[in-house]
Amino acid sequence: MLLMKKTPLWIASKGLLAERGADFFRCWERTASTFDPEDIHDLRVASRRLRESLALFESSYPEERIRYLRKRVGKVTALLGELRNLDVWLAFMGDEVSELADEDGEISARLGRFEQERKETRKKVERDLRKLNYTSLRKYFVRTVHAPFLFDPPPGVPDPFTPIEDYARSAVELRLAPILNLVPVALFPDQADAQHQLRIAVKRFRYRLEILSPLMDQAGYRELHGHVKEYQEILGRIHDLDVFAAMTEATDLPVSAKNAIGAHLAVKRSDFFARFRDKTGKISFDVIGAAVRRIM
Repeated sequence: MLLMKKTPLWIASKGLLAERGADFFRCWERTASTFDPEDIHDLRVASRRLRESLALFESSYPEERIRYLRKRVGKVTALLGELRNLDVWLAFMGDEVSELADEDGEISARLGRFEQERKETRKKVERDLRKLNYTSLRKYFVRTVHAPFLFDPPPGVPDPFTPIEDYARSAVELRLAPILNLVPVALFPDQADAQHQLRIAVKRFRYRLEILSPLMDQAGYRELHGHVKEYQEILGRIHDLDVFAAMTEATDLPVSAKNAIGAHLAVKRSDFFARFRDKTGKISFDVIGAAVRRIM
């Protein structure tokens, strides 16, 4: 939608949620017909963006309706998680296995069994995705999005006629605050949980910036978005490597093969963690936050 700084909150919420919903349901249709790894990834991203949009504008709608939508969309995200992890692990190991000592072929053979596991997981996800009832969810979404609070909002709800620029500033600060709290802890290499939580916080911050980007100076936004995206990608890779390590440990590979893969993953993780530390030295989230305030 064409979003202006003085656009009333109730109009902005309808338009922006409708855009994110259209993208989500379009990705769902495509994934249901292909189950291609790229389409699965796109649907998971679209579901997360829609959930962030619902969180952003939840005060503009009845709480029970937004809670229901977030729960249903969240099921799509969760359902595709295991399949996505298998896809990424297989792609990663397919690229990296040549760097490992695999004289007896155990690792290559296990990758073949993971391929079969992916086929079985895909069948299960296909069945479960159909059970989520695309049509009823879409109808419920459309009915909800087109009925925000307007002339008689409940107590404590933002004025529906508040300019979106005012609402947006506080909304961005809400997503920035947990990042600023987590970064000092996440800078220690053994703090995997803090790094994981930071990854989630950065991802939500990025999605919120994307939703509200029409309100920002575009040149400044593109530069800042690039930095936030790079943070997310680095932290995402660190998390993937942690997940891969756990998946490897759960396999029936010989101990020697597990140790070889584990050591390989640890080196990769150390490299990405160094990139994360280096990134914080070049442009911190304090700097990014200040820059976002300037361009809004």
